[in-house]
Amino acid sequence: MKLAVRSALIAGMVMAAVLPAAIAQETKPDEAVKYRESLMDVVGGHTKSFFAILGGKVKHPEDLAWHADSLAEASKRVKGAFEQNTAGSGVKTEAKDAIWAAGSDFNKLAGDFETAAASLSKAVASKDQAAIGAAAKAVGGACKGCHDKFKTD
Repeated sequence: MKLAVRSALIAGMVMAAVLPAAIAQETKPDEAVKYRESLMDVVGGHTKSFFAILGGKVKHPEDLAWHADSLAEASKRVKGAFEQNTAGSGVKTEAKDAIWAAGSDFNKLAGDFETAAASLSKAVASKDQAAIGAAAKAVGGACKGCHDKFKTD
């Protein structure tokens, strides 16, 4: 028993010493891009699935709220995923280098998306079809606004 407690304490002390250093290290550009792309795949997957249900292409109405809620949660992470400037790193990405030069313009557009996604989640919870339609249109517009400026095709 004493050995298990000592081992746990030692492991905890090692983690406490190592973890802050690991967190403080800057992410390698290729890993930052992979993370961003994975997050945007999540956003795109929930968006496409939501619109497929809303448009009647698939019959999973029970999943509509899950997709809207997940999209709202994912939208909160978009700004942070683009904090690390990977321009000039040589890593292939769909993000235009202009995204980092734009600064507040990108942050505004990402904020618009976050607001629109939160509104969509609330509209779905209300079951108000008109509100859902308007919120869905706002999400689509927010995505398009940012992609038109900052994503390569």
